[in-house]
Amino acid sequence: MGIWDMVKDQFLDVIEYEDKSNKLIVAKFQRESGDNELKQGSKVIVRESQCAVFLKGGQLADILFPGTYSLNTDNFPILTKLQAFPYLFVSPVIADLYFVSTRQFIDNKWATKNPIMKRDKDFTMARIRSFGKFAFRITDVALFMREIFGTKGIVMTYDIVEYLSSMVTETFSTVVGETAMSVLDLAAGYRTLSEMMQEKLNEQIKVIGIQFSDVVIESISLPDDVEKLIDEQSGIGIAKGDMESFVQYQTARAMRDAVKQEGGAAGLGAGLAFGNTMAQNIQNMSNSNIPEKSKAEQLRELKSLLDEGILTQDEFSAEKKRILEN
Repeated sequence: MGIWDMVKDQFLDVIEYEDKSNKLIVAKFQRESGDNELKQGSKVIVRESQCAVFLKGGQLADILFPGTYSLNTDNFPILTKLQAFPYLFVSPVIADLYFVSTRQFIDNKWATKNPIMKRDKDFTMARIRSFGKFAFRITDVALFMREIFGTKGIVMTYDIVEYLSSMVTETFSTVVGETAMSVLDLAAGYRTLSEMMQEKLNEQIKVIGIQFSDVVIESISLPDDVEKLIDEQSGIGIAKGDMESFVQYQTARAMRDAVKQEGGAAGLGAGLAFGNTMAQNIQNMSNSNIPEKSKAEQLRELKSLLDEGILTQDEFSAEKKRILEN
C-alpha cells in the first residue's frame, strides 16, 4: 500500500452495499484496498430490505436497520464495550461488517432425491417422488446470524438455499406419511399438502430467524411400472364401458405398431390387412345391438387418436372421409 492509500484510509468514508445481482443473502463488506478497518465517525448507509451486522471476534456486536448512520459511541454501544474507541476522532476499530438481505427470495427449488415410501389403501405400499418451489425471507437477523453463521457455519448463499431445500423435502416426507389420502388422491390435494408443509416448516425454522412462504408442490409421481399398471386399469375400464371405442383404439395402435416393424412395405401391408380385418369386425359389431354412434362422436374419437399420434394425417383423412360418406 502506498503513502497516499494510507492517507486516504484515514479519512472518514461512506460504507454501503448494493447487490446488483439481487441474489445474495449475506455479503461481507470489503474495501478494494483490503483495509476493512471501521473508523469512528464514518457513515454507514443501510438500504431498504437490508440490515448491517457487526461481528467482533465472532460475536454478534451491533445491528443497524435501514437508514444512514454515523459510527459513534451512541449508535455503536455494544462494539464500543468490546473494544473502547481511542481518543482520536477517526481511530479504527477492527470488526467484520456484513450486509444481510431481508427481502423475499423466490423460485427456490426442492425435490426428493430418493423415492418416499407410503402406505396406501390402493397399492398397499407405494414409492413416490415429488418436486416444487418455495420462497423465504429472514425475519430475525440476530437469530439468523447466530444460528446459521455461528452454530451451523453456513455462509454461502447456495449452501443456505440447499439447507432450506433439504428441510422442505424432509417436511414433505413427514406430511405425506401422516396424511390419510391415497396416492391417487394426492394430486387433488396439492394445495392442502403445501399449506400443511408451510405451517410445519415455519414452526420448525422460527428458531433460526427465517420464515417460509409460497411452499408449492408442482408434481407427485409414481414409478413407471406403477403408472403403466394404472394406464392398463384405465383401459380395462374403457373396454367395459364402450367396447366398440376400445376395439377402435386397439386397432389403430396395432396398425401403428405393424408399420414400425422391420420389413418396410411388407410391414405396412400387414398392418393395413390387419387393420381392414379389425375394421370389418368393428363394422359387424356396429351392426349388432350396440347403438350406433353419431358421425360427430366418431369424428371426435378419430381426432383424439390423431392428436395422440396413433393415426397419421393421411389415415385420419381417409377415415374421416369414409365416416362422412356413409
